[in-house]
Amino acid sequence: MSVDNTMPIEKHLLSLSTCGCYINTQDIVMIGEKLGLELAYKKRSMLLQTLFLHAKNEQQHCELVTLLCTLLDEKANTLLEISTHYPKINSLMQHTMLKINATKLLLQRELALYVKESNGND
Repeated sequence: MSVDNTMPIEKHLLSLSTCGCYINTQDIVMIGEKLGLELAYKKRSMLLQTLFLHAKNEQQHCELVTLLCTLLDEKANTLLEISTHYPKINSLMQHTMLKINATKLLLQRELALYVKESNGND
């Protein structure tokens, strides 16, 4: 499974085909609330950009990545539960789970780069 290194993380998260699950507007708004940011219900792309910018400005990047990974885990667990009720979709779910895990790794890599850049600027 390869991850497109040229795609910005926001676009990666918005694409079902790369992320592995659909992150809806309410998911993004709820993450914003947990970071102390009130977001209006608008386009998902605008909301994610605002969320990442807020996290950068408020030095909440680690919290944002943690919340996004938790969301991905919740969605993965829901898909696993569904697959137990419908065993014929297991092969599809395995592929989807690989994409979700690749997305989590991408988020963790983004966080590591952010921490490295932040420490280099101190």
